[in-house]
Amino acid sequence: MTVNSALRLMAGTVVLISLALGTYISQNWFYLTGFVGLNLLQSAFTGWCPAITIFNKLGLKQESCNVSGMTVPQGVHILAGSIILGTIIAVLVFNVSMTLLAVTAIIGVSLVQSAFTGWCPGMTIARLVGFKDIV
Repeated sequence: MTVNSALRLMAGTVVLISLALGTYISQNWFYLTGFVGLNLLQSAFTGWCPAITIFNKLGLKQESCNVSGMTVPQGVHILAGSIILGTIIAVLVFNVSMTLLAVTAIIGVSLVQSAFTGWCPGMTIARLVGFKDIV
């Protein structure tokens, strides 16, 4: 497993667990969901995330990046992070129906499955809008 796939697995799992806890225990758990979205978004631009440091120390393989411009994994982080943050803010700040969090759950499931299959709709969208594949 690579660092990027482990990151998607962890992010998707935390999103799904925090959504369940937020729905059945306390809405305060949705802040954890938002934190994951924020981390995905900032890691796309900075290249740093606390989990990446841990995965590197565990010896997971890092893909080489010999391309100029933003990569497909960065595009996935931007898309997923933006959607997760947007839905959480809409629910927590603007009191939009919690049904909107189904979109967040779909993003979480997509991130988890992509860790195993190597593909998610976000990757296709990122390629279509010009993000580069890593080698």
